[in-house]
Amino acid sequence: MDSHQIRRQIKASRQQLSRQTLKLHSRQTLRLANRYPPFRHSRRIAFYFAVRGEMDPAPLMQLAQRAGKSVFLPVLRDRPSKSLWFAPCTSDTSYTDNRFGIPEPNFKHRQLVMPWTLDLVFVPLIAFDHKGNRLGMGGGYYDRTFAMRRRRSHLRGPRLVGLAHEFQKQPLLSVMPWDIPLDAVITEATIYNFKYG
Repeated sequence: MDSHQIRRQIKASRQQLSRQTLKLHSRQTLRLANRYPPFRHSRRIAFYFAVRGEMDPAPLMQLAQRAGKSVFLPVLRDRPSKSLWFAPCTSDTSYTDNRFGIPEPNFKHRQLVMPWTLDLVFVPLIAFDHKGNRLGMGGGYYDRTFAMRRRRSHLRGPRLVGLAHEFQKQPLLSVMPWDIPLDAVITEATIYNFKYG
């Protein structure tokens, strides 16, 4: 299957998941992620708002806040290129939906942090394979944001960890030169660790 077919099939499968199944998968992922050493040792962690059947990191984000970690959420950045900024998130944070209908923190520009200053970033995805390749929604925001991992060997940036349902794993995805692989993927069943670079 090509990327468009994979996106269509997995999006349809995700949207068929019941609310009960989504909550169960999220709890199982939380249990595994809580034992994942990079999560335990990281102090500055970025999450995302789950939409349309994505694996929901909200319980993990709450756990991180209770543990005193600094929590961030992505904010769309259109200039100079379509990439992401990261804004702090606390219990007092207010939100506004972006053009894709995804909530983003309301922020002051001085509060934004550069992506390479984060320790760990949980990344949404459509599909992944056994090499850590990721198929996203097609906008390229995460790939552009973390392109420094390809350009500068001394500045790898944060650890990138996908969150997914087990059925999102594919045998092998086609890779474009600008695609940034993941360090790991956590599903409701297991943790996949990949060697990068």
